[in-house]
Amino acid sequence: MVIFSKICTALVLPPGCFILGLVLFAVFFLRQARNRIIVLCMALGLHLFSIEPVKDLLLMPLEDALPALARESVFPGEGGPEAVVVLGGGLVQSSPEAEGGRDTLSASTLKRVLSAKSLADRFSLPIVFAGGKVFDYGQEDEADVASRVLAALGLPPRRFFAEKESRNTWENARNAASLFGYRKVILVTSAWHMRRSVSAFEENGVSVIPAPTDYLCDRNSPYDILSFLPSLGALSGTYTALHEYMGLLYYRLVYP
Repeated sequence: MVIFSKICTALVLPPGCFILGLVLFAVFFLRQARNRIIVLCMALGLHLFSIEPVKDLLLMPLEDALPALARESVFPGEGGPEAVVVLGGGLVQSSPEAEGGRDTLSASTLKRVLSAKSLADRFSLPIVFAGGKVFDYGQEDEADVASRVLAALGLPPRRFFAEKESRNTWENARNAASLFGYRKVILVTSAWHMRRSVSAFEENGVSVIPAPTDYLCDRNSPYDILSFLPSLGALSGTYTALHEYMGLLYYRLVYP
């Protein structure tokens, strides 16, 4: 009964309902075989992009490009990292549960900030939050919101620094290097975003110790019939992966 309800849910909610609609449209309303094949191929493509195995196939190479920072890692004082740099990843604007309806960190950004706080405490390092506004819709600066979260977690203000002008990963790296002069940092961002981030920082003269977080793919979990049902979560993961591959290509062409 649970499996049946999951299948029904997958077919009723997007993107499953769109896939089913395309199939029904092709089968019952299209007379020309060529048009029918085109629409069925569209449905198949949308289905493939919306299932967990394809999402994992695209995301895992990005997430596994650099290993997670081992908990037993030890850095000597001389030549060790000078700061933990955490990259912004978005806000929830005017979130009702925040005091005064202020902005809150998105789930992805919050994971990055919590990971950065843990590393900063472990290695007694300051935190640099890098990220500005791509477009200004009246939202708060991400760094200001992150500062409130970190203060609530006990980080002294003297150990928090903000870079608020960058609009993309390359500018994160360039501005962080020029403003603070750090030459070796622990870099915290989502695992799927780490490969491009490390490249950007190293191209700007900053040596990086990667500390990926915010993984999207399950590990050591076998696929079952539910894994091949379309879901918005899998489609979102596929979008994230394709966006990141495009970013890697764009950076290679624009920032050689």
